[in-house]
Amino acid sequence: MSDLDLGFSMRMEEEDSVPSPPVDMFAIRPDTKGPKSVAVLIVLGALLLAFQAWGDYQLHAAADLSDEEVELLLTTPNSQASDADDLTPEQYQKFHDEARESGGYLIRAVGLGLAAALMILGSGFLFRLNPLGAWMNVAGAGVGLASGAAGSWLIGGAAASTLTGPLLFTYEILPYFCSVCMVSCLSIAALPLLNARARLALYPSPKVELVVEEE
Repeated sequence: MSDLDLGFSMRMEEEDSVPSPPVDMFAIRPDTKGPKSVAVLIVLGALLLAFQAWGDYQLHAAADLSDEEVELLLTTPNSQASDADDLTPEQYQKFHDEARESGGYLIRAVGLGLAAALMILGSGFLFRLNPLGAWMNVAGAGVGLASGAAGSWLIGGAAASTLTGPLLFTYEILPYFCSVCMVSCLSIAALPLLNARARLALYPSPKVELVVEEE
């Protein structure tokens, strides 16, 4: 039996007709915009820390609060509390004295002020894609976390022995709220060091050049 001729033939070419993708198509490229965006966010957070540090320093420096200030501070808590939990200006003044003596205000003022300074300087370096800025931001956020939590814990201890009602609850949850905020800030500050593309922008790999020697 002879072979059946269908009128066409199939031929496989030795060379692949599908073009091969470029070698560097899937290579990780540096991300210069990410670190700069993080630097802007860190500056905004540092300004808030500086504002809080200044307020804590003023509270530490004030030996006695005026009656007008105390009444203004107690208006909202007393409106939300029962008659038995109403706070008097004398109670709040006692709390203020114990909070100052515990050193809580001073610890937060110094720690948050140092953290704000480190983060503002670090953001300037980070915006220029200097890796030192990322490490300064992480260090500043770490200092803010430690000092903010410690200072708020001491102030909460003073509140537990002098205050009642909603204001006491506010100072009791203050250490946890401060810790959550500073952990979030620390996470954002560490992003340029953890992200591969951002890290490549901070630590660019040297280019390899092939040199062909002529005979």
